[in-house]
Amino acid sequence: VVLDRLLRHEADVAVMAKSVSDPRLHAVRLRRDRLVLFAPAAHALARRSRVPLSALAGMELVLRERGSITREVLEQAMADAGIRPDAIVEVETREGVREAVAAGFGIGAVFESELGQDRRFRRIVVSDQPLHVAEYAVCPQESRRLALVRAFMDEAERSAEL
Repeated sequence: VVLDRLLRHEADVAVMAKSVSDPRLHAVRLRRDRLVLFAPAAHALARRSRVPLSALAGMELVLRERGSITREVLEQAMADAGIRPDAIVEVETREGVREAVAAGFGIGAVFESELGQDRRFRRIVVSDQPLHVAEYAVCPQESRRLALVRAFMDEAERSAEL
C-alpha cells in the first residue's frame, strides 16, 4: 500500500522496513536492527540469554498482527527451519504484546531497539539465525528534484547509521 501511494504520487516520502528494488524509487537505509525474543522473568527460557531458533518449537508465542515486519521475519525464519510453535496469540500493538507476555501468554518477539528496560522481561537472542531488518526512507526518483523531498532524503543520508 505504501509503495503504491508513492508510485501514484499520493505520498512524497515513506519510511518502511523493507528494501525496494524498483528503479522508479530511491531508497536510503536509515538503520538496521535485530529481532530478539523476550520472556517473563519466571519463564524457563528466561534463564538463558541465547537460544537456537529451535527452542521456539512447541512454545506459545505472542506476536503482532499479520503484516507486521516483526512477525514476518520470525515466521519466515521458523518456516525455513521447519519449526512450529504450539500456539500464536495475535495482538495488535507493541504495547499489547508486552502486556500479554507479562501476563504469561507466551514468548514475545520485538526489535532490540524497541525492547527497552523492564524488569518483568528477559531479553533472549536467537543464536543461530540472523534475524535482522532495516528501515529505509523511500521516495519516487522523479520527486528527488523537489526541494523538500531532496532536503529530507539528503538529511536521511547524513543521519543514517552505517
